[in-house]
Amino acid sequence: MSRRDEKRKAYAGILTPNVGKKDETPAKRPEKICGTCTHYSESSWSSDGRGSCRTLKLGSDIHGHPPIFVTDGREGYLTKTLADASTCTYYEKMKLIDKDGYECSDPQYRRSMRQLQE
Repeated sequence: MSRRDEKRKAYAGILTPNVGKKDETPAKRPEKICGTCTHYSESSWSSDGRGSCRTLKLGSDIHGHPPIFVTDGREGYLTKTLADASTCTYYEKMKLIDKDGYECSDPQYRRSMRQLQE
């Protein structure tokens, strides 16, 4: 399988992770989400919540049983901003989430996540 096919398969997995599964419990926001992790990097060309992890690499699966953590490789693990990161051992909560909406704000602190700061 080529690297392009691997990446295409990974994107398909994050965009439709629950196909065929029906959950009867109401959705709750998890305690840990990828968007508040210091290792998460939001995609600059799409504003739909996609991004990647700078620590975990392609081939990782934090939602599997047991989770798979691949730290060697070139491509980052593709995930979404609001993905559940409760099983990730590399999760580190950000100390600051930027609440400033001005253009000179540092995008590292993800203005898209400012509604989650308490």
